[in-house]
Amino acid sequence: MTDARTLPGEIDAPASAPSPLSIVFVVLSLHGGGAEFVARAWMEWLAARGHRVTVVTTSGKDTDRYLPEGVAAHSLGAARGHLAKARAVRDLFATTDADVVVSLQAHANLILLTAALLAGRRAPRVVISERNLVSLGLAHADLAHRAKIWVAKRLYRRADHVIAISHPVAGELVAGFGVRGDRLTVVPNPATAKVAGRAPVPRVPGLDAGVQIVLPCRLVTQKRPTLAIATAAELCRRGIPTEVVSFGGGPLLDAMTVAARDAGVAFTDRGWVEDWFEHFGPNAVVLLPSSREGFGNVLVEAAAVGVPSVAVSGALGVADAIVPGITGELALTDEPADLADAVTRASELTVAGIDAWLTRFSLDASGRDLERVLNLVMAKGADR
Repeated sequence: MTDARTLPGEIDAPASAPSPLSIVFVVLSLHGGGAEFVARAWMEWLAARGHRVTVVTTSGKDTDRYLPEGVAAHSLGAARGHLAKARAVRDLFATTDADVVVSLQAHANLILLTAALLAGRRAPRVVISERNLVSLGLAHADLAHRAKIWVAKRLYRRADHVIAISHPVAGELVAGFGVRGDRLTVVPNPATAKVAGRAPVPRVPGLDAGVQIVLPCRLVTQKRPTLAIATAAELCRRGIPTEVVSFGGGPLLDAMTVAARDAGVAFTDRGWVEDWFEHFGPNAVVLLPSSREGFGNVLVEAAAVGVPSVAVSGALGVADAIVPGITGELALTDEPADLADAVTRASELTVAGIDAWLTRFSLDASGRDLERVLNLVMAKGADR
């Protein structure tokens, strides 16, 4: 591994596009999670290429300070209800002279698809992007979420093109949502955009100094953060000193604190930290114990600074974000013993020689893949 990693396309601005487009993005907001970060990165890259980029935020949340340079913004915060927001998006088709509109996540996807139905033949090309594995989360979902997915399964197939965050998500879109294979593309996330040029962590592989389990996620049910405490307790029982450091905060913090106290595990909550990867100890291993993940940006971010990761194989989307035996390990099950085994194996890894793999997740590579999809959609003209 080089002393200071510079990934292709992360530093220099991209050259101008041969045929600039008017591209509109529809997103919930400009800040708050992985999808918002990806949207901002894509918008900034496309604007630097010379495309005319506009973003429409569907919530009333004030995130304008995160607006990328060269991007125009519209807020639908004043519009109440799904249909009102869809009508507002439909009206923006004309005022922005949009060639193609891109949305991210189910909420924005459904607003865009409804707007396209209202516009009929006057609608621009519509590209939606699904970021989550939906089926694994339906068993415990409330009625409103189930209704939203029922509608999505009938509308997603109407998009001119669908972008999946990972191959497991793509498989679900075909099998569960009826999306045609020739209208579906996996575009890798620009997951290294935050860490480009950063020096690797001075890690010491092995267990001689114990393990620092780093938990880089919101403390919510889907992420199953208390499994990190259970895993640390299992490692401690094996005679391996283990602590858990959490980045993200969330509603399960009290439960984490109680679980750590009851298990006798050292636990530190750092809250939300944007550059969480700057705070690794020399014995760090990242653990993402989620029940499902569309992808897992944090797994790539950790690898980019030389820190191995562990995730549960049944979370599915993480398989695109970890190279087992190279950048981390996939635990066979979510049992603490299996997670502890995976953390032990991962601790021995020296994460090196992965520059070619990381390039797949560079901003330039992701931006060019997205631009290629948009140009193909414009060129072939969808049969709606």
